[in-house]
Amino acid sequence: MNLVRLNPALTNDELRAKLFDGEFILLSPTKPLQALVAHARGMISGAFSDQDPCSVQHRIPVEEFIQRAGPLKSRFTNDPKTKELIRDILVESGCDLNSTYFDVPRLRVVSSDGYLVSGVGYAYKAHRDTWYSSPRAQLNWWLPVFDLIPSQTMSMYPGYWNNPIGNSSADFDYDEWIRVGRTNATKQGSVDTRKHPLPVEKVDSATEMRFVLKAAETLLFSASHLHATAPNSSGQTRFSIDFRTISLDDLKSGAGAPDPDNASQGTTLRDFIRASDFQPLPEDAVAMGARRT
Repeated sequence: MNLVRLNPALTNDELRAKLFDGEFILLSPTKPLQALVAHARGMISGAFSDQDPCSVQHRIPVEEFIQRAGPLKSRFTNDPKTKELIRDILVESGCDLNSTYFDVPRLRVVSSDGYLVSGVGYAYKAHRDTWYSSPRAQLNWWLPVFDLIPSQTMSMYPGYWNNPIGNSSADFDYDEWIRVGRTNATKQGSVDTRKHPLPVEKVDSATEMRFVLKAAETLLFSASHLHATAPNSSGQTRFSIDFRTISLDDLKSGAGAPDPDNASQGTTLRDFIRASDFQPLPEDAVAMGARRT
């Protein structure tokens, strides 16, 4: 079922169940979400020397853009304040901080008209996050830093919710990705040579959906939803934030979304930290969750 709910009056348990059933949740901007966006904007402004970051690609060579965007993305992810702001968002959303874990948030940079489509500006092809070794119990949170138009957002393909599509996830190993793929992001030129899991058959766009969000509006969806970066032809670089959450209760119970076609190796569960104190997920929970992904 692929309903879209706006600011639903649900408990966190109910919200997770709806997302595991294929629904989409939209959240209006709140103070914690706006604070995260303001934090990102401050970092972006500093990285691009107070130039308009959405149009700076038209004024500097792509090599300089990479030199600025790469460290910016790392600073955002590793800044302690970023994690604290994520915790504030989870508190407001009714999450139990002792059983909710999140992975470090990421700042995505998607340039326009093919200026940079690899490495730090990789435009993701259609995929499920489970193909990248994410657990079925994972929920994705995605929000733009600046207002979007249709050609700057994501493409969602809900028609594939329970339906498999041929893909290369069997060739993806998360341990190799950590060792090679992620560390080589800033070394990618015009073509991204990293081993991304991809569809091996044409994606049917008949059920494609695009959510055109304002800054700090937030889309929640399951790791099992097939989605992609929409081709950006807006003339403006897109900046967005995403992070992922899991509930320890879901790992213990085996709750999660369908996973009809994933054959990846490894698990991302060691990337998750507890919202209450930023401690890693216990190894017994990692092992338990990995068996059920």
